[in-house]
Amino acid sequence: MITALIAIAGTLLGAAATHYFQRVNADRTVRQNFAERLRQDRLTAYHAFATSVIEYRHEQIERWHRLNRDPDAEANMRSEAYDKKAAVRSQILRIKLLTSDEALIRLAEEAIDASRDIQRSGTGPGAPGEHEGRYLRATAAIDAFVRHAGSGIQNHSAGNLTELR
Repeated sequence: MITALIAIAGTLLGAAATHYFQRVNADRTVRQNFAERLRQDRLTAYHAFATSVIEYRHEQIERWHRLNRDPDAEANMRSEAYDKKAAVRSQILRIKLLTSDEALIRLAEEAIDASRDIQRSGTGPGAPGEHEGRYLRATAAIDAFVRHAGSGIQNHSAGNLTELR
């Protein structure tokens, strides 16, 4: 009789331990899947933003060149520039939904501002040099955003690897 009770208690204890460890493992899998999905969503959002801001920068460069050739072209070009800027602003909203990294958001805003300033270079004798400086500033701002975003994505991946160990 005592042997039977010990066997029943052992079986119940084994079942409880198995359930506990399966639950812990399932919870860890859910957390890892969520973290990987968030990482993938961030990667997609950061890439889409960088692509949009590069297109916006290109539009501003083209706008500056056209305005230097024909100052009356502003009315026709303004709507194209606004469309590109709206696409960039949409992408930054997506980033804000996916991260609380204020430095990354600040870098994204700087990339937008620097790209916008390209077409404000003016048309005087020193304008090409100023234009080139603003282009380089915009390019550097985009690169800074990409480096910071990439660092966050890579560090997050490394954190998941150590969590698995």
